[in-house]
Amino acid sequence: MYEIAPLLDDPIHNLKTIRDLYRWAVTELETSDLSFGHGSPSALEDASFLICRALKLPFENFDMFLDAALTHNELVRIVHLIDRRVHDKTPTAYLLKEAWLTEHRFYIDERALIPRSYIAELLEEDLTPWAADPEAVHSVLDLCTGSGCLAILAQGAFPNAKVTGSDISQAALEVAKINRRDYDMEETLELVQSDLFENLQGRRFDIIISNPPYVTTDAMERLPSEYRHEPALALAAGADGMDVVRRILAEAADHLTEEGFIVVEVGDGLEAVEAAFPGLPITWLSVSGGDDQVFLAQRADLAQYFKTQH
Repeated sequence: MYEIAPLLDDPIHNLKTIRDLYRWAVTELETSDLSFGHGSPSALEDASFLICRALKLPFENFDMFLDAALTHNELVRIVHLIDRRVHDKTPTAYLLKEAWLTEHRFYIDERALIPRSYIAELLEEDLTPWAADPEAVHSVLDLCTGSGCLAILAQGAFPNAKVTGSDISQAALEVAKINRRDYDMEETLELVQSDLFENLQGRRFDIIISNPPYVTTDAMERLPSEYRHEPALALAAGADGMDVVRRILAEAADHLTEEGFIVVEVGDGLEAVEAAFPGLPITWLSVSGGDDQVFLAQRADLAQYFKTQH
């Protein structure tokens, strides 16, 4: 059984209900030097997510349980989690081994990046209007799949497609396998260990999606402690954040079908993309984070652009 951290020992004896615990947890998180960039935008949301899911309560009915009494074991377990959140700066998703993307739950641990991607929003709309007929999409590649979350969403968006998720990290793919199993996609979703396209030679896809590493060297040094729990391999991308994106776009045309396209997420890297690929015809897609987070490029444009670069 967990021992209550000495720093937290005194106040918790007065916490009798979930409401009491929630109020105390918000104060603890709010007054600590924490970053909220992994799914919960503030201490309020982080505390409710941690308490709700640690108690296996449904999000939509959390309020109705606020006055429920806590058992001693429940109280001690959640105080222990909050202690780790505050002192170790461990993201809540890693503490719970659970993350949500759109309305979908995924298993997660420190072998893979915590799911967060604006591409998920686009997949919820089946990538329309660019994928005019979702049922006519036959093949999709999720490059840098990590936990497999986008590959799983892509399989849902394009039911007739063979979806492949690839990643350089075998450890991350082990997490993806758990999620593939949880979504009962072991017979349909392919997972491949590959350094980008290295182990995908000769294969073409109607659609490629990718949320690759794009954090600059300077930004890596300034990242809050929470991000240090994530694999650096999934974040770091050189001086301008474009090291991996350059490799992807240079080879993408060789792995897209004739009318194929690629969708790439780059954070707030619009200026870096335009500086790295001057004159490349791309379309910036509108997502909740703005019009400078995700872009789309057609195979024909990529082939012509990189042909002229040599």
